[in-house]
Amino acid sequence: MDSLLSSATVIAGVTAAIHAFVGGPEVLPPLHRARVDRLVTATHELCWHGVTATLALMAAGLAFAWARGGEAALIVPFAVAALSVLFGGIALVLGVSRFGTPFAMPQWVLFFPLALVCALRAAGVVVRAGDLFAWMSGGILTALAALHVYWGLGGAWPGDARHDKVEIVVGLPKGSRFPSLGLCLLVAFLLLSSAALVLGQRYGRGAPAALLRLGAWAAALVLGARGLGGFFEARLRPATRALPYHRMNRLVYSPLSLALAAMVAGATLD
Repeated sequence: MDSLLSSATVIAGVTAAIHAFVGGPEVLPPLHRARVDRLVTATHELCWHGVTATLALMAAGLAFAWARGGEAALIVPFAVAALSVLFGGIALVLGVSRFGTPFAMPQWVLFFPLALVCALRAAGVVVRAGDLFAWMSGGILTALAALHVYWGLGGAWPGDARHDKVEIVVGLPKGSRFPSLGLCLLVAFLLLSSAALVLGQRYGRGAPAALLRLGAWAAALVLGARGLGGFFEARLRPATRALPYHRMNRLVYSPLSLALAAMVAGATLD
């Protein structure tokens, strides 16, 4: 199996889906409610749907290259890498220049890894699936740990003018207290420990590697439980249905947890 192309296809598909089904409902309705000229609204819609179509074509092109192989497996990843750097760079520059933080427009978090994977494939680099799963899951877990530290130190993203971050991240009503710095640091420590377990069991040797592998399986089980449980959380916390957390939990948080569980398991099995 071409691990780089298959991974790039999945990342591109997830990026396109998030743009269409998460970003669309967040961006387009406020635009429709705004009192601006219809031509301006239609122009914004053209740009938005054009990006959606481009992302879908990127995913489809990578899937075609994965199935076809040959020159397509070199040319298509190169083109997707270039587009990903462009999209990610624009998001990063806009986030810093307009909002003062790169997390205001976090699309680069998906685009830059996609560009890296595609660039490696275009260069003809061969990577074992287990190594790819280990580094991808370790990188994502480390990024999530950094995000929790950011929240603990008072970072406001993904809050905006309509919703506080506690409504989006925790599922509590506006005005509720966000988890303390100590709790955020504890979660960050657990995420970093999981990343270390995944990488350690992959590259460690001897008896400690067996213990690390056991720890990695435990991390995979916890992540899988979080992912599956997230789809039923609203039954235990009905009040979350009225908050943006409910939608984000079903479309982002739970699928991401399941994807991480699968990657950790893949890194441990291979």
